[in-house]
Amino acid sequence: MIHAMKLGLRFALLIPMATLLGCAVSSTPSSTSPTPIPTPTGNWDNWQIQAGTAITSPPNTYPSFLGAIQIQGPQASGIFTTVEATGASAAENYGGTYNSSTGNVILDTYGFGLGYTQPTAPYTLVPVAVIGGCVYPPTYTGPACGAIFGLSAVGVQIAPLTGTFAGTITDSAAPSVNGTGSLTLTQSSTPNTSGAFPLTGTVTFPTLGEWPVSGTVSGEAITLNYCSPAVIGPCITVAASTNPTATQITLTNLTWAETGPSYTFTGTLTRQ
Repeated sequence: MIHAMKLGLRFALLIPMATLLGCAVSSTPSSTSPTPIPTPTGNWDNWQIQAGTAITSPPNTYPSFLGAIQIQGPQASGIFTTVEATGASAAENYGGTYNSSTGNVILDTYGFGLGYTQPTAPYTLVPVAVIGGCVYPPTYTGPACGAIFGLSAVGVQIAPLTGTFAGTITDSAAPSVNGTGSLTLTQSSTPNTSGAFPLTGTVTFPTLGEWPVSGTVSGEAITLNYCSPAVIGPCITVAASTNPTATQITLTNLTWAETGPSYTFTGTLTRQ
């Protein structure tokens, strides 16, 4: 448990920073009658948070945070893998609070604190205050650390990917193979220990058939694969990304490799 003195300092820093970021980044028009903030349902939600003013896949600013957030009553929880310049660190569990009057969410772990205001419309970009620079051992009870840095960041909740996505995909070989490919996916309602959400489903392409795939979605990034136990069966790997509302999947590399022909597809699939 993080000492109350450290929590008090971090949280006191997060809320003013989140307020300032809201003025700087949010484009929501001002109104004399603010839109009510929806009450969280207690589900685990897929989130991507990164420094700067835009969300990219993969994140191109550091540090970035890929993982899951759950809000139950006044309690907030998170599981995030931190993406740093040298690669992804081990996932960490976050704990914190949710204020139903203001919509403020605060999450904290030993290395970082995150603060944002719950958006009035889901799957929309929100300013996020990020503080870090202090790492405390579990038994620490001394004064709060002063070596804290702050970052301007944005975050977005990603809608679940359960559904069917289809569209024209093209093989990179010459002559290329074109056709309507599809992914039918089911996303788990709970994340794994890294904060990523497991996916299962099928990939289909004319003449190549329908095959099972499984993997994860973490933030906007999707990874799937399947390798047949048969000697001449295919190995399929999928690298892709989605958008916050999960209405599209962009295939950056769908490789369909067999002992004979192999294909590498790219394209955009739209939710059906």
